[in-house]
Amino acid sequence: MTRLWLFTLLIPFSELQAQIAPSRTDTTRQTGLNKRAPESYMRGQVKHVSDFIDRFNNAIKAENGSDNTLRMLFNEDDPRLPGTGRPYQPYASRVNAFIQSVQRGKIMIPKRSTMNAVIGVTVRRDGLPDTLKLHLRKDYTSDSAAYWHIIKVVAPRRLLEEKGNVYKASAPETRVELPPNANEVSFLPLLRGLNDYQSLAPFTHCLECRDKAWQKVENALQSGRMTAETVVSSKIYLTAGDWEMELSEFIREKENSGWLISDLIEKNANEK
Repeated sequence: MTRLWLFTLLIPFSELQAQIAPSRTDTTRQTGLNKRAPESYMRGQVKHVSDFIDRFNNAIKAENGSDNTLRMLFNEDDPRLPGTGRPYQPYASRVNAFIQSVQRGKIMIPKRSTMNAVIGVTVRRDGLPDTLKLHLRKDYTSDSAAYWHIIKVVAPRRLLEEKGNVYKASAPETRVELPPNANEVSFLPLLRGLNDYQSLAPFTHCLECRDKAWQKVENALQSGRMTAETVVSSKIYLTAGDWEMELSEFIREKENSGWLISDLIEKNANEK
């Protein structure tokens, strides 16, 4: 009888042991992340302005094939360039003259050359949308550090036409040096700074740059009538000899993408 009672008592424990399956290696769980190979078009993208400068200078140094390499740095979808079904445009001759000029003179872009930018910022003024344009320059300090700062303000036309709003608000004395790679992130540090400080002053280091247009925008920011929302356009300007190149960022899934030449300005054209 005692043996029967013990056997009955052990049955639940034997069933419980059967329900607990032994641990097994989880074959469905990823133990490591496999890096996806970059798309083929990504190898041709000009991802950074510094990358553009390297490619330009390498093309100038090359003995052969530099003509094609330089042409690849232009926006191939520009209707002013030669292409199937496109009528001839004078811009094509300007591009040819530019390539011949930099090749003949072996003109390269210095790594620490002065760089300029023009950005368009959507703002909301008195509840209405408008556009503010800011001209910036990247300068270098004595210890080789670089920073961006505002050198000119193009105020929204309606703000300029307003009568009044001419008092000079006291500008903050804080000086902010925008990081040298701010252009690679659509000048987001500047956008955030305009809203944090409600002022252009921390980013405008030259007092002579604070003209009437600057003051009107400064007053609107300080009074809260104007707030910056987003950067909608960004153009970079580089100099090569007597030419100024306008660079725009083209975000698309093709090799001819990234920072490319969107326009050319011959600085001494009027003297010829």
